[in-house]
Amino acid sequence: MRKLSLLILGIWFTLSVYAQQAPNWAWHSMNWAGINPSHHGLNQYVEASLGFRRQWVGFSGAPTVLNATLSIPFNERKSDAAMFGVGLNTNIEKNGPFTFSSASLEGAINLKTNKENRLSVGMGMGFTQVGYDPNWVETNQPDVIISKFSTNAYPLLKLGMSFRTKKALYGLYATDLTPSKWKEVGVSSALRTEWGAYFRYLVQLREDWFLLPTIKVSEVYKTPLNYEVMLRLNYNYRFQVWMGTLNLNAVQLGIGCRIKEIFSVNYMFEKTRSGSKSVFLNSHSVGVKCILNNHGAILKKQQLLLD
Repeated sequence: MRKLSLLILGIWFTLSVYAQQAPNWAWHSMNWAGINPSHHGLNQYVEASLGFRRQWVGFSGAPTVLNATLSIPFNERKSDAAMFGVGLNTNIEKNGPFTFSSASLEGAINLKTNKENRLSVGMGMGFTQVGYDPNWVETNQPDVIISKFSTNAYPLLKLGMSFRTKKALYGLYATDLTPSKWKEVGVSSALRTEWGAYFRYLVQLREDWFLLPTIKVSEVYKTPLNYEVMLRLNYNYRFQVWMGTLNLNAVQLGIGCRIKEIFSVNYMFEKTRSGSKSVFLNSHSVGVKCILNNHGAILKKQQLLLD
């Protein structure tokens, strides 16, 4: 019975790990620095971002995520272009019986390859605090391990690389590279290590109309490949709507606006297909971003690529 209970818990943990991809990165297109430390300083503005996601509304134990990022550039003495960037990133995720709280200090080196292009490499280090609440797990008979409340902390390591041109954005990242064996619950915490790549292209349709197709592919260790495709339409650098899909199992619809070039807010609704007619896996995400300080004029097309 003990082995059966641990197996059930292991399956639940694996499903929780797989589900956490969407809550963590659902607003990645508004806050790339939240997943890739190489974006710090790439946009040469001091930026603060905040995102909240409530997934699978009405489903008991469904994931909720709060993410906050601060990005600060440092400029060369002879240039307005940011050559270094530092950032702070925090993330709190509640997923069934597990709570994941992380904080990291991140830095990036940005190198000009020509007047328009910039290559950036970044790294982040911090910690993750994992909590397990046994009240979410029921077994046929008491089990000492499963019924014990537990927490565990382990170091967090993130790596990333990005390349920005006048019309395109490329990125590679790896996060949670230092998993720990959590003996009180199991030995599957290594499954949270994630690798990913993304690409975005800026198409100018008319003077004030822009189209931004985006694709992102990622994989959490020992889980199926995860991919997101998004098509965003922007008008006058201020208003935008978009439509996307996650693994062809979910439809994403979003709307956003920018106020006075320094403050933006986005909302996204996601509907996931379910095999049960009585279960509606609807999710809601809200993200805000504010430019706290900038050097010189704001480059609007650059903002479209990096927001």
